[in-house]
Amino acid sequence: MNYEVDPAAENNSGSNQSSVAGANGPVNESASDNNEAVASPYQATGEESGKEIEQLSQELAEMKDRLLRNVAEMDNMRKRLEREKSDFIKFSTESILKEMIPVLDSFDKALPTSSSLSGEVAKFQEGMTMVYKLFLAALAKHGLEPVEAVGKLFDPNFHQAIQRIESGDVTEEIVATEFMKGYALHGRLLRPAMVSVKVPGGSN
Repeated sequence: MNYEVDPAAENNSGSNQSSVAGANGPVNESASDNNEAVASPYQATGEESGKEIEQLSQELAEMKDRLLRNVAEMDNMRKRLEREKSDFIKFSTESILKEMIPVLDSFDKALPTSSSLSGEVAKFQEGMTMVYKLFLAALAKHGLEPVEAVGKLFDPNFHQAIQRIESGDVTEEIVATEFMKGYALHGRLLRPAMVSVKVPGGSN
């Protein structure tokens, strides 16, 4: 049994196929363009986000550095204030204690150095010596201390030499005699000791 193909039908079929192929072509090209258009804004947004993150990280690091500096400055200020407060308390009595030094000088002059006294004079000397020691102890509680002198190395920071004596039995400058006691307050000199100093022979 033979079937005849209608030429018109073939033509219509070819025309339909052509139109479909033609339709698919533009649709695919349009989708590709849309994908490129969508990807481009996302890519730009990612780059901007990266720059923003980098900038924020830098700003955070700078803020952290400033914070650490401020903390260090505050700590140094706190320590300085504590030191100043401590010094103020330690040396707040300096002016009063300076006025006590002439009183101590009077004791030194009044108390005889000889131990050959007897009777009432010896008792008086003993009483004066006891008062003097109590007075020194009371002042010591506030930081006043006599400067060590006789037999010590001469220290111009604490000793004032009013006489220098050449001696062959010393190799360094040694305090020989103390004419007037010196005093310091918590290590800060209030008055130097007036002394004579032995110096090595030929040093002058």
